[in-house]
Amino acid sequence: MPGLRSRPLDDLLWLLPLGFALVLLHQLGRLLADVGIVIVWVAATILIGFGSFLRQRIRRRAWLTAYVAPTSPLARWLRGGILLLAAQLLLAAALAVVLLAGTLRLASPGELVLMLAALPLLVLLRSSAERLFAPHISAHYLPEAAWRCALLTTFVLLCGALLASALWRPGPDFSHVSLEQAAWHMAAREDARSDLLARALAAAGALEGVRWWLAQHALPRLEWPLLLWLGWALVLLKSAVLVWAWLHCCAGAMLFRSLWERHHVTSP
Repeated sequence: MPGLRSRPLDDLLWLLPLGFALVLLHQLGRLLADVGIVIVWVAATILIGFGSFLRQRIRRRAWLTAYVAPTSPLARWLRGGILLLAAQLLLAAALAVVLLAGTLRLASPGELVLMLAALPLLVLLRSSAERLFAPHISAHYLPEAAWRCALLTTFVLLCGALLASALWRPGPDFSHVSLEQAAWHMAAREDARSDLLARALAAAGALEGVRWWLAQHALPRLEWPLLLWLGWALVLLKSAVLVWAWLHCCAGAMLFRSLWERHHVTSP
């Protein structure tokens, strides 16, 4: 989408409805029926998948320009079409499930605030990266370079904040129970009106029970501190996937806005 520069205030205003949707989902998502859950899941899948598809097309166009002759049939076959879109939507469908279940299972209001704080941070970092890279990167690849920088930086900062919050939050005591009991205990705590959502939340709860059980039984036996910290990082991997899904949902919403602006500018 060359030729259009980001405007931070407009981008942030565009993302505000997405932030409100996240809050509403966190507060009321368990009350939704199956139809409502499917609608939310489809919307998140489209935002994540179509945004990733557009960014993949930019990367492919840069690669094709550098390595493939414009007259070659490869330029048409490799530019990315329905197969690339289908692959991105398939991955987005899985990420949307993680985003849906993870948002409903945020442990504290502070974690929800951190998720919302990623919106202005992502907007500002993208705008700053675009200005910084503009003299050095071609106009066609500039949007993707700015996105990669902004997404990676926001991802690291938000994951670090959620990781710090989780490390300071006390967890359930599974030191005297079996792995199966820990998983069933966490799964039984989850409830929702929608059967589909209840199953997804129960699965997420069971996995969290397994993670806590491993943290309290397996990890303390490790002799090397480095391995102990690595084990905790693996235990809290679900936060990283949740953040990745949320940021790509935000990126998809902003890319939809860029498409709309591009169509509005080029329309007679």
